[in-house]
Amino acid sequence: MTVPLLDRTQFGPPEHWDDVVRSYRSSARYVPTALEQLLFELAGHRCTICKAPWMEVHHILELENGGETAYENLIVLCPNCHTRVHAEGVPSATELRHYKAKQEIAYELPVLSRLSHEERSFLRELSAKTIEQRLAFSRRFSKEVSASSQDQAVESYRAEVGYIELQRNDMARVDLEHAITLTDGNSVSVSLRVHLTGKGTKWLQYLEATKRVPE
Repeated sequence: MTVPLLDRTQFGPPEHWDDVVRSYRSSARYVPTALEQLLFELAGHRCTICKAPWMEVHHILELENGGETAYENLIVLCPNCHTRVHAEGVPSATELRHYKAKQEIAYELPVLSRLSHEERSFLRELSAKTIEQRLAFSRRFSKEVSASSQDQAVESYRAEVGYIELQRNDMARVDLEHAITLTDGNSVSVSLRVHLTGKGTKWLQYLEATKRVPE
């Protein structure tokens, strides 16, 4: 049986924290809204530790210790767990990083180093567009494929077009627009359309907020 990082049974339900003064938005601790929203979504809009529906952003490595207000150093906690981390060091910074890694795995974020040249180019092109334009944008590919059947032609051309990593993580889709068998009977005209999914659009916002759009 997997041992949890934090034994929650030692703590009671979240106590009131009205007496705790928090001035993050008027100090160096303030997290830009776009990044904050992405962190909240990654955490499912709940505290990473106790799952309470109250949210604050915690610096895993404190600012006074050289920590930065950057994606890698931020995690979502409720005010109660946030106070405990500062007061008791529970969970530790290492344990908090483990929690965040589990969130990223659950959210199925693609590994940028695995993206093909075409996938990186696709993301850069989309990054230059507005949110509305991204939803409507697509890349289209057409080719006459030598094949004995339409299914074989489509499968072959899908493999050639690629975008495998983005598709694997549900960030993009490659849709079939048409497959027409030509009069010679030995080839098929195939047209495919590549576009971002809703999840992919949000992921691109995450890349922009954390300055990770591929070069």
